Amino acid sequence: MHRQLLKTQNSDAALWPRRRFLKLLGAIAVAPAFSSHAFAAPRSRPLSSVLILGDSMALCGFGSRLDERFRKCGVSCVNTYMACGTHPLSWTTQPAYAKAQSRCGYWSIETPAHGGAPVTFRDTYGMPGVKRGHRPDHYEVPKIENLLPEVQPEILVVQLGNNLFDLLKGREKSGNGAVLEPFIVPFLSKVAASPVRRVYWVAPPVSGAIPQQAQDLLVERLRMCGGPAMRVIDSRELLTYPYSKLQPDKQHFLDPDMRIWADNVFALIEEDMQVSPPTAADAPVIASGDVPETSAEERTLLVQCSLERINAPFRHEEIAPYHDSLVAFVYRVQQVLKGEFHGTHLVVLHAAHIAGKRQSMHQFSLGQSRILRLRPVEQTPWATLKAKDDPRFLELERFINEEDHAKLARHL
Repeated sequence: MHRQLLKTQNSDAALWPRRRFLKLLGAIAVAPAFSSHAFAAPRSRPLSSVLILGDSMALCGFGSRLDERFRKCGVSCVNTYMACGTHPLSWTTQPAYAKAQSRCGYWSIETPAHGGAPVTFRDTYGMPGVKRGHRPDHYEVPKIENLLPEVQPEILVVQLGNNLFDLLKGREKSGNGAVLEPFIVPFLSKVAASPVRRVYWVAPPVSGAIPQQAQDLLVERLRMCGGPAMRVIDSRELLTYPYSKLQPDKQHFLDPDMRIWADNVFALIEEDMQVSPPTAADAPVIASGDVPETSAEERTLLVQCSLERINAPFRHEEIAPYHDSLVAFVYRVQQVLKGEFHGTHLVVLHAAHIAGKRQSMHQFSLGQSRILRLRPVEQTPWATLKAKDDPRFLELERFINEEDHAKLARHL
């Protein structure tokens, strides 16, 4: 395991002028239960503690820059954790995610209990001081249930959501943001029982690989799930696409736009904190007390089916910085042996990459008939893995077979 301490680099701020902030207040979506009269008194005391959580986008510079901004404005305790390939449940002890690991980059910036300079651990692609081609080790994703009592944050900044978009593929899902709730609400329920007084959820900026409708649904569902103490920041209002140093996946990018994104998010948070300081009256951070089940299996199928459509898997460079992917094959249902299914065709997602290794597809051939034991992919931890689809079949129901489910569970 490669370990290296890196000092945070200081750089000039790039805050927006106030008039531009006011023009773009729409970038902060306040939950319906939040009323404008709460914006009354300016903040009279500095924040004591801030917790920041992020995924691979944060690893590209957003997280470290935002951490730096909070420290510079006088927050005495800032703790930032960034783990590639994660979504909200990855940060919880929910049964399927209790041992979730990040395999494509991890970075933490922590304030020591006794105070002093932040302690940084970083293992990412392209970090200073390592040879080209360095590949990060595996790291367990920190758990919100442990972080909240340890850090005691007054506000929580969450930059997660990029790895939820595959949930919106399939019949009745492309226009239904409700499928996102089981991945958002359980996370927020953990926060609701903590000292956190304000949550800022930073939704993803524009991605060239994600339809606008999917991004609209994510922002909309975050607003619906969040209670009076949660603000949703729609990052699409803060940057102009395409970005400088945009990566081949059309989603990740680097400085200077990463720095600008972080600075603009900080400007919105700072202004909101000045006019509406967090108080105990801000609770709750969740709109409803109902927490969707995430682990119960509702339906399994045993079907005899024939393979009608084979899609080419992603190339490894197309899924970078991630190392795991699925590929969608279309099957015609010949006979339902167990369970209920009323359509003529379905999609089975097969493992294409596991831990960076391309999985053999030689056993598949068109017209091949086989018996498959299937479960809906959204009932598994693999629902948010990148999946190569054929756009013509996105409305079909999506499943994963038990063989691939077990294979992924062993390795991931």
